[in-house]
Amino acid sequence: MSYIRSFFLNFLIVFFVDRVAPGVMVMTYEDVPNIGADILFSLIVGFLNASVFFFLAILELKITHFKLAMTTFVVSFGAFLVIAMIPFGVRVVSPWGVVIGGLMVWSVAFLSNHLEWKHYKAH
Repeated sequence: MSYIRSFFLNFLIVFFVDRVAPGVMVMTYEDVPNIGADILFSLIVGFLNASVFFFLAILELKITHFKLAMTTFVVSFGAFLVIAMIPFGVRVVSPWGVVIGGLMVWSVAFLSNHLEWKHYKAH
């Protein structure tokens, strides 16, 4: 899997979760969804999740499934905890928003980084 595909996949899952997950709400400005903040949040979290494998490789750490899982876990759940405390145009309105949103984003982030790692090991 290439980095661009991984980034796009991570961006899409965050954008999707922001729109449909229970407990996550896109704030409105005069009854119009604040789509700019939603896209910015999705870009930031998507970039961070797509870059986990490369950050570990640059730091010359031995890459394992555990390290990939824990790093993507921290980024995914951390992002939803941050917007639970500090609304950013997207906010978490119930604990289920953190749990469901974090799990969905984390699973896709781990999968994309796992595929990057397998591609890297093959070459």
